[in-house]
Amino acid sequence: MSTPTAPETRDTAYRPFAAEAGLSEVRADVPTFARWIGGIGLILVFFGAAILIFNTFGPPRLLGPTFGQFCIIFGLPFLLYHAARDSDEQIRRAYGGFGLIFAVTGVVVSLLPSQGIVGGLFLPWGVISFILSLVFLLAFSRHEDDPLWQRATLYTLGGIGAAAALVGFIGGSISTNFLVPYGLVLAFVGLFYLWATISLPGTAAELRYRVGLGLGVLGAVVALIALVRCLIPGAHYLVPSGLLLIGLGALYAVIAVGLVSDRQFIVLTRRELAAYFYSPIAYLVLFGTTIVGLLIYWQFLGSLLDMRGTPQARPEPIVREYIVSLLPVMCVIFIVPVITMRLLSEERRTGTYEVLLTAPLGELNVVLSKFFAALIFYLLALLPWGLFLIELRVDGGKPFDYLPLLSFYVALVCSGAAFVAMGLFFSSLTRNQIIAAVMTFMGMMFLLAFFLLERQDIGPSAAALFRQFSFINLWITSLGGKIYIRDIALQLSIAVFWLYLTIKVLEVRKWS
Repeated sequence: MSTPTAPETRDTAYRPFAAEAGLSEVRADVPTFARWIGGIGLILVFFGAAILIFNTFGPPRLLGPTFGQFCIIFGLPFLLYHAARDSDEQIRRAYGGFGLIFAVTGVVVSLLPSQGIVGGLFLPWGVISFILSLVFLLAFSRHEDDPLWQRATLYTLGGIGAAAALVGFIGGSISTNFLVPYGLVLAFVGLFYLWATISLPGTAAELRYRVGLGLGVLGAVVALIALVRCLIPGAHYLVPSGLLLIGLGALYAVIAVGLVSDRQFIVLTRRELAAYFYSPIAYLVLFGTTIVGLLIYWQFLGSLLDMRGTPQARPEPIVREYIVSLLPVMCVIFIVPVITMRLLSEERRTGTYEVLLTAPLGELNVVLSKFFAALIFYLLALLPWGLFLIELRVDGGKPFDYLPLLSFYVALVCSGAAFVAMGLFFSSLTRNQIIAAVMTFMGMMFLLAFFLLERQDIGPSAAALFRQFSFINLWITSLGGKIYIRDIALQLSIAVFWLYLTIKVLEVRKWS
């Protein structure tokens, strides 16, 4: 009986962890799909860069520079997707190096003279370099776990953001010509970098509070100085410098409060807004709206030129032709369902819906936090369309009447509030995101029908009613430099109506 057990005893003595090793062996997941996407993006970027180099330093080629630009434009999002998904140490640090290279490139390009003007290359190449640096560094910091690298990324983002904000505000306060467009763009670049600095996972709570407090103080001081200068008799500072600086300062202050405040509503809104950027849908929406804006911009430039490429005089405001056309309207109709479909449907699908209803938050706080987060993201998605107009000012070399954009942005916020509130209501009715998106899309098409029916032979009373409810007519009127309180009140009332219905849906579900 002892003979057969002896080998087993010796084997166990020599290999005490044999059984454990087989059971506890875990292999890390390899993001194969993301690496394929990154490889395709790298090929497209190198191919596009080679086409641009060959066309710059050689005779005209079969593949022109436009094709090379398209390859780079479509290759960079593939690289960004790979950077956001792959946590391998060598890969993430390579992308972090790309971010630092783009940051240095942005600084150098912004300081180089072009046609005798220092900073003449800032738009667009400096801005593009800073944007690429920001997104690559954010993707790198998402996976990096070394405190030294995290600290270096934090200081890089914070330093660039502080420098851009100070140069933009100080230079814009001194010279109106610098404020539009350079100071305006620098202020937004600084805001995004400082926002990213506060939102980084490695940022200490004390440092996050100090940066946010500095952001708010800077905005409040700039807005206050601009307001005082506007009140000086005979200064004529209100339009456009005063309004722009007051608006930018107020934006800095509001975002600072949203980033550092611990109030329940603000924390919920911050959570919802951050949830967008944890999903690839947010980046697809931002990339898609940017590409659509680029197509709209090229189409708009073509309309300003005749068949021989000679600029043609157009009556002001020319921005009406840029914004009110079929492509931007259809883009808005499609992005609203994508933005709002997950707001409450995802909560019900994942099981966190019941937690929200039972927590001491209140239905009003839940609904309003989701509403404002979606509205902010909606405005961020449409922001590149306005930046292309700055490029028009730089390339054209002549100013155009951009003041109607001030009234248009008011109309855009109010109509967007009505869109988002409607999408939030439909998202509260079902746990299926696709169904919520389809219902919101049908609602947007119903609003578009008001504009189409108003142009039919339906009688003056019905036409006036449809005109009142048409958001396209509101956009057209605002781009003419006119905005009526009744139109704004109607859009806000529609938003309040949908929000009220959403709150009632949550109340019914809570007690059912």
